[in-house]
Amino acid sequence: MGFFGKLFGKKPRDEAASPAPSANDAPGASEGADEQSGPDIAPELAPALKAFQAGRHEAAVAAAAPHAQRLADAARLCALSYSAMKRYGEAFPYWLALFDHEPSAHNAVQLATTSVMCDEVERGEAWMQKAAEVNHDTHEQSDVAARVNFISALMQSGHLREALPHLAWVRDVYGHVRITDSTFLYMRGIPFFSSFLENSLEILKATQPADAIAPWYGELKGKLDEEGEAQLAAWVDQLPA
Repeated sequence: MGFFGKLFGKKPRDEAASPAPSANDAPGASEGADEQSGPDIAPELAPALKAFQAGRHEAAVAAAAPHAQRLADAARLCALSYSAMKRYGEAFPYWLALFDHEPSAHNAVQLATTSVMCDEVERGEAWMQKAAEVNHDTHEQSDVAARVNFISALMQSGHLREALPHLAWVRDVYGHVRITDSTFLYMRGIPFFSSFLENSLEILKATQPADAIAPWYGELKGKLDEEGEAQLAAWVDQLPA
């Protein structure tokens, strides 16, 4: 389970085990596909979808690629297939084509995480900014969940130091909302506070001197509800001196 799943205490649909969504995000995998009418997809993409669902990603690309400039679902199938094969450099142009078809915050995050997996961190940062701008207008996803997804890609690609400012951004969200009740946080796409404390430590240990870790968490002191303050104090007290 990746960083995203650890934070939420479960494995969500689009955890960045690769930065791409799972097969559940493939065309025809949602309400549009029912047993009677079949998948909601252009007929010429049916062979590509069947290959993708069977895990034959090379075949899915071969069948979908000729239609990628014309059909969003074709670009999506190619992007998903290359991502599943961890061929992120080849996935990126198809995520970009998909964004041209569907300029959503979700697709911008895919471009951000895929960029990072290509070691193009600066490009990834730019796409994260674009995702935030789009989401400001559309409110289609949790900014925090998107940021955690980006952190996961940075961790997987070995860019732990670059992940630190984003981790601090997530930390500061708790000080802003103040409430650490798990249901409240989950409904807003914010990781459980206890999970955040546990899973943020990996990045801090890799990037910070030991004596700087407790003060990093201490930035939240006095900014949380009673339960959160107690969790924070207990967490800091058990950190190695």
